[in-house]
Amino acid sequence: MSESETSKTPRNAAAGAKQAQAAERPVHEATELTKRNAEYMRQMRKSLDATALSGEKKTAVLNEMTSTLLAEQGRGTTARQLYGTVQERTEEIVNPKKTPVERQKANYWVTALDNGSMLFMIFCLMYGIMGFIGTNATKNSAGANGITAILITSAIGGLGVAKLFEYLMPAKDGKKVSLWKKIAWSVLAIIVWMLVFTTMSMIQGPLNPVLPGIAYLIIAVVVFFARMWLKRRFNITTSMF
Repeated sequence: MSESETSKTPRNAAAGAKQAQAAERPVHEATELTKRNAEYMRQMRKSLDATALSGEKKTAVLNEMTSTLLAEQGRGTTARQLYGTVQERTEEIVNPKKTPVERQKANYWVTALDNGSMLFMIFCLMYGIMGFIGTNATKNSAGANGITAILITSAIGGLGVAKLFEYLMPAKDGKKVSLWKKIAWSVLAIIVWMLVFTTMSMIQGPLNPVLPGIAYLIIAVVVFFARMWLKRRFNITTSMF
């Protein structure tokens, strides 16, 4: 290879890199955006480059934002006013917020866990208090206050309540569930839950051990704080309490 050809290679490679970089750059950014908005978009590009978004997705987002800014900056609107901070906008792009209906449908199992945990906490609190103030009541409820019975009964109740909330929520496609179906589901859910409760109450012995009252109270406190974390973590808004 001649010296001239050798010198052309890095030059051509550098030119190709610049062309590729320019292709990824939103249209008109360098020439038409205000200085403040252009700086915001440069920071936005750096932030998105640090994410796992595909190149096409990043280019589409940046072009859409640039087009919007070109239309809005004539009114004195800045990118910060329109999109918030670069970090906030990046988070919104990477993890778009869902509507309440979409979030609730996506988090059916989380909602079931939340309501099941609430039932479990109430049962533990109730049987914990009974263990201290009423030995006869505790003996008469042997089986119903076993830890296995409480767990399964609470789990079934949580699933049923979560499904009930799905029926009660407005449908995304505009279709409404008739009132009689809502009533029928509520009655059926209660019947199934009572059957489960009655069946589990019949199990006694090692498969369904009864814990001391203090143990139930400790479990109730732990579940209470775990449920508070769960509600904040997943932004749960549909629960019995």
